[in-house]
Amino acid sequence: MGRTKIAVIGAGSIAQIGHLPYYRDHPDVDLVAVVDVNLERAQQVAAKFGAPNAYADAKEMFQREKPDAVSICTTNSTHVPLAMLAIEQGADVLVEKPLAIESSEAWRLVEAARASDRICMVGMTHRYRNEADAVKRYVDAGELGDIYYAKAKILRRRGTPTGWFTDKSKSGGGPLMDIGVHVLDLAWWLLGQPTAKRISGQLVQGVGRYDTVASRWKSADEQNQDNSVFDVEDFASAYIRFENNLVLQLEVSWAVNGPQDDALKVDLFGTKAGISIDPLTFYSERNQIMLESNMTTVKNDPYKDEINHFVDCIARHVQPLSPVEQGARVVEMLQGIVRSSELQREIELNGKLS
Repeated sequence: MGRTKIAVIGAGSIAQIGHLPYYRDHPDVDLVAVVDVNLERAQQVAAKFGAPNAYADAKEMFQREKPDAVSICTTNSTHVPLAMLAIEQGADVLVEKPLAIESSEAWRLVEAARASDRICMVGMTHRYRNEADAVKRYVDAGELGDIYYAKAKILRRRGTPTGWFTDKSKSGGGPLMDIGVHVLDLAWWLLGQPTAKRISGQLVQGVGRYDTVASRWKSADEQNQDNSVFDVEDFASAYIRFENNLVLQLEVSWAVNGPQDDALKVDLFGTKAGISIDPLTFYSERNQIMLESNMTTVKNDPYKDEINHFVDCIARHVQPLSPVEQGARVVEMLQGIVRSSELQREIELNGKLS
């Protein structure tokens, strides 16, 4: 197979941080175009990363460039329509998280990818961390015994982003959809992707708008710095019951009146041992002595490894580590958390939510 022609749709921060540099530097990739609804921005970003062409319209780009694959780095509400377009055009797809804002949309994309035999990968970047790989190896080897409880959280004291993230029509939700998707996915993946049976969730706008700018993400695009629409939560929690009596507690916030804990935390508790990410620690007992083992891994660039993995999957036409089907199941759980909060009660997950 020759060099892979790849285009990036969406020229925002995640494209510039997590996609474009690694396509540009990959020896087997030709970065052919950047697409953004703001053509001037697309042109500036294309020039910055050495892409020869820029477009404001994705359909025109597909017709002219005929890329082998695309990365979709746009607002959450546009992920599925653009991914469907890419598949219709015969391209493989890497979609940024969350895969969709509605599970019914996510499953339609799953069906389209299966029918076309195209690769459709979800940008669950934390799966590509070396620390996550280390924990996964321990879990899969049975070192923890039967895992019965897990905790996952990422809590920002003041970290509400600017722009479309606070507009539910574009984002689908607040921190649950933005950063909660990462911590939920990582914990669920480490646990072996068990089937969720019941969910209790709570979404709250506890702090809302504020003037403090510490730790706040600000878009590089001046047109994406307005929080005039703020109709999403800034704190979410959930209790998910899986098959085999396994439960997961989830906490996530953009803003909370409590200690800052911006690192992604996952703790798994088993009958034989436990394990944590950040700090990476293995908890066990031997000869009636309690042990805490600090685990060391080489730090990697998960964005780079994620992009390299996608390119390799395209070349070998194999399914990725973070496939679209699993992305759809994560959206299902996210939607279940929202629905439970709306109903103010625990709900059952009986197949695909609509």
